Amino acid sequence: MTLSKDRAAGPQDATELHIGRLEDATIRVSLDPYLSVLALTTDALGGRRRGAPEWLRRHIRSAVSPAFAQAVWPLVAPGHSVTPDCVSPLNPVLETSVDEQIERLRDLSPDDLLADLERVFGSAPPPHWRAVARQPRQWLRAYAGATSQVWTAMRPAWRDARPLLDREVARVGAAAVRGRLDAVLGGIHPNGRFEDGILKIRDPEPARFELGDRPLVLVPMMSGGDALICCLDRPDAVWLGYPVPGAGRLFDGVPSGGERANGLDLLLGPVRAQLLGALTRPITMGELAALTRLTPSAITYHCERLAAAGLVRRERNGREVRVTLTPRAEQLTELFDE
Repeated sequence: MTLSKDRAAGPQDATELHIGRLEDATIRVSLDPYLSVLALTTDALGGRRRGAPEWLRRHIRSAVSPAFAQAVWPLVAPGHSVTPDCVSPLNPVLETSVDEQIERLRDLSPDDLLADLERVFGSAPPPHWRAVARQPRQWLRAYAGATSQVWTAMRPAWRDARPLLDREVARVGAAAVRGRLDAVLGGIHPNGRFEDGILKIRDPEPARFELGDRPLVLVPMMSGGDALICCLDRPDAVWLGYPVPGAGRLFDGVPSGGERANGLDLLLGPVRAQLLGALTRPITMGELAALTRLTPSAITYHCERLAAAGLVRRERNGREVRVTLTPRAEQLTELFDE
């Protein structure tokens, strides 16, 4: 399993999932709460922020005992993203309860954990997992305890997020019917890109995988916007846990079904959605600033992020820079054109 830590990855370091023709792939959506627990656990306790709001991070930290919190550190070691399979959810397709998955951790024997470490890392685990290999029973007890305490702390927020998660299930279903799953995969994460049948995700430990005839399971998470968790090497399915669009509004107390929570605004945030909406034709950066009433520095920043996501092109013509929607952005706006 991979916990994406894109800040440690170089611009060319990417794990690739070769999907091929989306028309031939089996795409499913699952609402497995354990992945949201894992995302928020590593965000709040791991010292590497993944976009969750500070109030939620503080709430989780206050709920977890220091002895249990230390068990999270091997999962977030800088420059590493691969973790043992025992940290993975049992099966996201089945949406197994968090309590069942915690019991699985508590029932796992030290020998099973050591075998898991050897299967993933070989005979010599990397430095950040060596202390776990020396005391596997203690680590399993502490990690299961941390997971249980995080779930207790965030369970009310998970209930509040359910309408937003259900909306994402409907969005993916609509994209599948309209042949626009490429737009969904292209916008699944700020540092992910889908093109020519290949999903590329920035990763400090890059690898290459073929989807083959396995189903691809999308698991929207209640998490910070930079979180990404995936498992690409299971024989039965490939799954991707990604931030549910609009989670920031939920964290800020805006109702998920309210008037403001719709379309591109949910997926990209209000500023970048506004920028795409203004690009009805190729226009200069100055014109874009005037249309949106944003400062030139803000326009530059957001256009850089949109360009990195493959949604806009910037072309210099003399002293002017013109901004144009890409075909991917046109597909994305069409998907949300209600």
